[in-house]
Amino acid sequence: MRGDRLMKIVLLLQSRGRMSTRELADELEVTTRTVSRDLEAIGQSGIPIVAHRGRFGGWSLMEGYRSSLTGMTPDEAAALLLRASSGPLRDVGLGGHYEAALQKLRAAYPEPERHGADFLIRRLLIDESSWHTRATATPEALAVCQEAVWEERLLAFGYVKDQATASKNPNRLVEPLGLIVKRGVWYLAAREGESIKTFRVSKMLNIQLSEKCFTYPEHFDLAAYWRDSLRTFPDRLPHYHVSCVMTAEAFQAFREERYVRVLRAEPIEHGQYEVEADLATPEFALRFVLGFGVSVRVTQPLAFAEAVAAEADKVRKMYRVCPD
Repeated sequence: MRGDRLMKIVLLLQSRGRMSTRELADELEVTTRTVSRDLEAIGQSGIPIVAHRGRFGGWSLMEGYRSSLTGMTPDEAAALLLRASSGPLRDVGLGGHYEAALQKLRAAYPEPERHGADFLIRRLLIDESSWHTRATATPEALAVCQEAVWEERLLAFGYVKDQATASKNPNRLVEPLGLIVKRGVWYLAAREGESIKTFRVSKMLNIQLSEKCFTYPEHFDLAAYWRDSLRTFPDRLPHYHVSCVMTAEAFQAFREERYVRVLRAEPIEHGQYEVEADLATPEFALRFVLGFGVSVRVTQPLAFAEAVAAEADKVRKMYRVCPD
């Protein structure tokens, strides 16, 4: 606590110049006697504090002295201050601390450099939140996961992969190693048996914090694990290749769809395209292709083309106008 106060005194003197003992005491919410002891400790640590006598006296740092904070360029300071999206930190109870740290950095930075940083901050905003705020609401299980990670305790839970076959019983027992948030979605990295897996926190049900503790693996690197997971993630996804003939508008929609990967595309006659694409699963492929109506015609696999035709026939019959 005192160390933080001593650092704040140095930063205040550095950014504001000369200050009286009373001004420092008011800023730090301590007594003038405490400030005097702190100033003596700062001087003994080797930081050049100068006492100014007289009516307009006070304390300052020796001219030319700067702490390591001023080693940052205005762009470097702005880069820190621009990371002002505290939503994920707020989810785990650290949002207030983060905002307080930003305020201290703004207050401590010297005026000329702070002006340059403020210029960037007023003209560039980083919003890391999702457009679909309801879909990325903080999951109820997050607080329990956080406690388990912090205290290195085992975690039991049921897990939903498919709503039809969801296991609500706490039949998974894991060693929680770390929390990751990506675009507002929280994940838990945990060791289950001999392997480390990733669980989406919003899919965890009936979560229970065990009284049993575990030994955190000494060489586990959460950032490296996540990088490897992202790199290998496409290889773990399901694949379902289809070939289609489609209009230019449908081709553009295929390219923009998040869960579709266009493997090959060739323009053909009448402004159409012959496209081979990975549509992940037959179920998704059927829903997706049907949405284009006559703009997309499946050519391969034949079984899938027949399934699309059969489903389209069901739709036609459902909307068929009955004669009077």
